[in-house]
Amino acid sequence: MSTHIQPVRSRDRIASIDILRGFALFGIILVNVLGFNASFFDFGGFYNHLPDAFQQHFYSIYISLTADKFIFLFSFLYGYGIYMQFRRFQDKKQPFVNFFSRRMVILAFFGFCHILFLWAGDILFLYAIAGIIIMAFRRLPTPLLIVLAILFYFFIAIWLTLDVWLTLPDAMSSTCTECLERAKVVYTNGNYFECMLLRLQEYLSFRNINAFYYLPKIIGISLAGFVASKFGLHKQINQKPLRWTLIFFMVAFIGVVVYFSFESIVNFESPFTNAVYMTGYETMNVFTAFGYLLFILIISSFRPIAAFLKPIALTGRASLSNYLMQSVIMSIIFYGWGFGFFGQTNVTQVVFFAICIYVFQVIVNVIWFRFKDQGPMEKLWRKWSYRIG
Repeated sequence: MSTHIQPVRSRDRIASIDILRGFALFGIILVNVLGFNASFFDFGGFYNHLPDAFQQHFYSIYISLTADKFIFLFSFLYGYGIYMQFRRFQDKKQPFVNFFSRRMVILAFFGFCHILFLWAGDILFLYAIAGIIIMAFRRLPTPLLIVLAILFYFFIAIWLTLDVWLTLPDAMSSTCTECLERAKVVYTNGNYFECMLLRLQEYLSFRNINAFYYLPKIIGISLAGFVASKFGLHKQINQKPLRWTLIFFMVAFIGVVVYFSFESIVNFESPFTNAVYMTGYETMNVFTAFGYLLFILIISSFRPIAAFLKPIALTGRASLSNYLMQSVIMSIIFYGWGFGFFGQTNVTQVVFFAICIYVFQVIVNVIWFRFKDQGPMEKLWRKWSYRIG
């Protein structure tokens, strides 16, 4: 073994963080199910032209409350966990870089397999890249980390501003209408190999959005989580729940105001329309998602509620396994080599699928953790990361 550091024992895990991670997984499937049902070739075009008025209205509200909010929670927790690992190695005076680099290579491998065999909307590969960058920044002063977090998070607004004067790659579009029509045929009726080939093409078409929008955003949020972990956010909430409840109401109020007003500041005739719009949109996301985060951490600070939410916490303990399990199940439901439900225009039914899958996962995790102390993919990841024999 290259280090004496051992994985965190089950009894030492932080319940509120696992509960938050479990809720983040629920949000992830609520959003990802829409991606499995429609292609990234023209995701917005598909859902913005639903034939039923009720479904269109439901989708508009639903997507505004979920899209990019739960990837915020997941990314925040990712950075939060990185600092906790770094601190453990630092306290034990053990080398961190080799361990963490190995851990990120393994995560990148998981992400590559996820893309190749299951879904083009993978986030694991992006997290592996983000992790390496955060590792490089880990010793920077906290104020500088906060500035970097903001710059990375709003990178898309900076990019779109520069695009007014420079000819830059399109960071916000993967639209290919003719590809979408092909996707409807292949994903609904194709065999596994045909779906895989189209999925790789779909992933390549999505590369600019991943590179210039999602990756910088994930880095920024993860850096924010890294800083929050430095200050022990979960401990502060446990110690002073009333103060943080007041902060939650302030954040929620600002989130609601920005949610209903940010579009009104956009001048749609200005060359900076896209930059201003994305600045407002991402500001709304910050306050809405942070409101979700604070609410869950606050209610989890009360022991009776935390005990009631233990099944959610168990699901969060196996977040990697459950994330991949969601993709396996949804691939079977929506692709032609399974049930071929791809392209449903009844969004409420699609969301119902997601809820049922998550409830199933909670039940499976409750049973699993009666006999095991970690998820199967977590066990494999830890074994390779810590070089446990």
